[in-house]
Amino acid sequence: MRLSILLGVSLAASVAGSYFYINMQKAQIAQLQVELQTAVNNQQVLESTIAQQNTQMQEQLENQRQNQVRIAELSEMNDEARQEVTELAIARPESIQRIINTGTSRVHAQFVDLTNPGQFDETPAAE
Repeated sequence: MRLSILLGVSLAASVAGSYFYINMQKAQIAQLQVELQTAVNNQQVLESTIAQQNTQMQEQLENQRQNQVRIAELSEMNDEARQEVTELAIARPESIQRIINTGTSRVHAQFVDLTNPGQFDETPAAE
C-alpha cells in the first residue's frame, strides 16, 4: 500500500510537472511566434524601402545620364558657335566691329540714363 501511495504521489507530481512544463513551452512558443511575425513585418518594410531606394537611384542615374548628354550637346553647340564667330571675325572684322560699337553705344546710353542725377526730378506737365 505504501508503494501504491508513493507511486501515486510520484505519478501526480510527474503529471503536474509535465503540465507546467508544457504550459511554459506553449507560452515561449507564443512569444517566439510574435517575435517572428514582427521580424517578418520588419523584413517587408525593409524590402519595400530598398525597392524604393533602388528605383530612386535608377531614376537619378537616368537623369544624370540625360544631363550629361545635354551638356555634351550644349558644349558642342557652344564650340560650333564659337567657331562661327571666329570665322566671321576673321572674314569680316568690320561687321564684328560695327556690332560691338552699336552694343557699346547702347550700353553707354543706358548707363548715362541710369546715372542721370536729374532723372527723378518732377517736370511740369505741358498744358
